[in-house]
Amino acid sequence: MDVEEAVRRVIRDERLIEPGETVLVGVSGGVDSSTLLFLLDRIAKDMAFGLGVAHVNHGLRGDEAARDEEFVRLLAQRLSIPCHVMRADVRAYSRKQGVSIQHGGRELRYRYFADLCDAHGYGKIAIAHHRDDQVETFLLRVIKGSGLNGLGSIPIKRDRIVRPLLYSFRSEIEAYARRLSIPFIEDSSNLKETYERNFLRMEIVPLLSRLNPRFREKILLLISDIASVDRLFDGKAEEFLEKEGSFRAEAVRASVEGLKSLHPEARFRVVSRMLSRLEPRFIALREHVRLVEKSLFSERPNNAVILPRGIRAKRVYGDLIITRKKPPGEEMETFDIGAGRNAIPSLGVVLDVSFSVESPPSFPEGRAVAFFDADRVSGLTMRTFRRGDRFMPLGLDREVKVKDFFIARKMPAERRQRVPLLLSGKDIIWVVGERMDERYKLGAGTRRVMRVSVEPLFSDQ
Repeated sequence: MDVEEAVRRVIRDERLIEPGETVLVGVSGGVDSSTLLFLLDRIAKDMAFGLGVAHVNHGLRGDEAARDEEFVRLLAQRLSIPCHVMRADVRAYSRKQGVSIQHGGRELRYRYFADLCDAHGYGKIAIAHHRDDQVETFLLRVIKGSGLNGLGSIPIKRDRIVRPLLYSFRSEIEAYARRLSIPFIEDSSNLKETYERNFLRMEIVPLLSRLNPRFREKILLLISDIASVDRLFDGKAEEFLEKEGSFRAEAVRASVEGLKSLHPEARFRVVSRMLSRLEPRFIALREHVRLVEKSLFSERPNNAVILPRGIRAKRVYGDLIITRKKPPGEEMETFDIGAGRNAIPSLGVVLDVSFSVESPPSFPEGRAVAFFDADRVSGLTMRTFRRGDRFMPLGLDREVKVKDFFIARKMPAERRQRVPLLLSGKDIIWVVGERMDERYKLGAGTRRVMRVSVEPLFSDQ
């Protein structure tokens, strides 16, 4: 089947793009993405959708990267399509995040594409993945020891991402580009065998083709079978997490007995999802889950395992609790707080602030509500604990270190970094849910009252 016909059919059958939508096309300048752009430009006229171009200059190849950027700009100009370009220091970003350059570049690209969609109203993001990418990704994941779900296919669509070329082989795309004289440029890094995917494409795939010229088709059939099994175990994992999982800002947990009762493959997916909810950039391999399983099946009721990215999986009697240690130097963002409901996803709380001229007839039991002299308060913000923080706990006549207050209350170290602090200017006026500051309490001279209540953002907290 002709590539253009295949793309038209997949857009229609899979409903990748709807009439009236605008599509952001990720274009590097190589043959795959340039061909995708030309194809979509031809098809857009019949299917009535709009286009935009996005390019990321990763700052890795000097003059060649500048050449690629200019090529994409001119290509978009030739087709009269809006062009968006971002220049990024991928090497510095990857070093800071502790990931490979390839992984860091991918994170920055997709984040940029998503930001463009939000800012300019693009409904879809078109990426030039094809069938050879499917095969190479499968082989790479086999080599790295991915679990069964890691061997599944690259999806034709996910959220806003669509892949119109996913049912075409690289050779078909290149032949189409030659026939229509579609301009493109070669990326010299694609010829460097130091990159895993290049080595696989240039050395391993040709050897496998000698053993079986149709081995790629065989792998694609296997991927399809795996996808069916994936759906079965994914359903079981989601069902378990919905019933027994608990997701909070500082930790995720599930019952030990519940996890032990699962089929090993379903358990792998449950633990993987727990890890990704806590740290989205963490990719759980079999070896990571096996470490967690050792903890689950250990005769010791309390034990812990350490995983990459500062993740700690602890078995505490009947619960498996997964937490993440904050990297050195990482500080929680400061959030402005105003009257009304203030939802703070990263802290997992909702803060409700209201004002009145009457003091409450009685103070509610519990620590989820606090009352303050409103005339003493200005510039409300919220953040978490920092070294050197001090406040004057209600009932005392002197300041104490917040750290000492936590220690006196026997609060675990990992929880201290997640307790919200409410500030007025530079003063901590409430260690939320624990104790307010003596200097901001209601008194005989209080004319206005500020009521602040806190509740979990998620219902399972």
